[in-house]
Amino acid sequence: MSQGQVGGVHINHNIDFQEVAGLNLAHKMASGSDHYNTNKSEISVAQESSINDAYSAPEARFECPICLAWLRDPVLTSCGHRFCRTCIYSWLEKNSACPVDNMKLNKEDVFPDNFTRREISQQRTKCPNIVRGCLEELSPLDVESHLLVCEFKIPELPDNEKLRCSFIDVGCEDKFEDEPELQRHLEQHIQKHLTLLSKAYTAVAANRNAAAATASTSAIAQQANFWDPPAKNEEQTVVRDSNLQELLKALYEKIVFLEQKTREQDIIIANMSEQISSYNLSMTKLHQRYCNGCYLWYFNDFKNKINAMRENPHLMYYSPGFFTSPNGYKLCIRLNLSPKDNHYIAVLIHVMKTDHDDALDWPFSGKLSVTLVHPTQSYRNIKETMMTRPELDAFKRPVQDLNPKGFGYTEFASLEEIMEQDFVHKNQLTIKVQAQTV
Repeated sequence: MSQGQVGGVHINHNIDFQEVAGLNLAHKMASGSDHYNTNKSEISVAQESSINDAYSAPEARFECPICLAWLRDPVLTSCGHRFCRTCIYSWLEKNSACPVDNMKLNKEDVFPDNFTRREISQQRTKCPNIVRGCLEELSPLDVESHLLVCEFKIPELPDNEKLRCSFIDVGCEDKFEDEPELQRHLEQHIQKHLTLLSKAYTAVAANRNAAAATASTSAIAQQANFWDPPAKNEEQTVVRDSNLQELLKALYEKIVFLEQKTREQDIIIANMSEQISSYNLSMTKLHQRYCNGCYLWYFNDFKNKINAMRENPHLMYYSPGFFTSPNGYKLCIRLNLSPKDNHYIAVLIHVMKTDHDDALDWPFSGKLSVTLVHPTQSYRNIKETMMTRPELDAFKRPVQDLNPKGFGYTEFASLEEIMEQDFVHKNQLTIKVQAQTV
């Protein structure tokens, strides 16, 4: 147990492995070397992707700044830059400046670069299908034509058998040959998918407003056919029974109509609310998955929750789960009163179960940083960093949704001094956790 003064707050730290007392920070680093075996029968999909990337990357002087691939029909501009002929011509149809230095440029300033073309034709690269047995070495200019006739190429899947992007419902129409390609798409097009979600949300809100306006117009049109009371300046001394019957009938019809419209509006509002809740949940899950291991937990209603934990010492609060990477480890934060001294809060990290745990290395190995964030004076932040210990159950693969073993500090900070130093703002305490795999 260590005691000290951090940012004006007295903290009494007691690291809790749920198994041992005290904190023993053991820094371990592992080193290794990756190698590729080009034997056709032993290369995995992951290796194949790496090999293809290595062989297909051109040197910087042979790379088109627009398409980022080998120069095809290279041309040289008056400002000294090289592009593919089709790339720069397509660019100049929409812009009148060089895409590299923004100097004024037109098609008359573009000239064939036969010297670079000869240099590229003398380069030799492996066929991308080398991992499936093709040993051809050819010019980068001939790769595309060779792939069309290569006997080792993978037959393209029919369109109806390709994998669809999981964001198809909001407008992403991309299709993929295999699961790794789909995963790369999801990781590389986060901004695109967030934009599609935002547009879909806007469309739902617009449809809701349009439906409400249509219903209002329809109601006004229907009401025009109902009975109207007589004008005030008309002289009516006697109201006949027939007129009373017509009045009652008209009022009854209006009541029935309004009740029906109310039910329709309730159904529309319920459906819209359900869709909005679904989109909000999707946005929250995206934030948790793509936070890259840096998560902010806003612990709301702080005072009431502290009082509840004092009345029930076994009460604990957990944050939503967050990921170290889009397909990485899932963690959550636990906050409760210290079982040794209820004048201190305990902050611990738990590992959670995911659908892709088979693809992760266990036990979890990495560095964890826990920060108690001051809302106005960052120099008062309380931050502690700890290394994981692979021999502890807290970092082994969970068999339940939440690993019952936690790792962290059972006496992280004093409640009294947290309140005195104004760590709680608008009845909210902010805890930041950074998780980095090693």
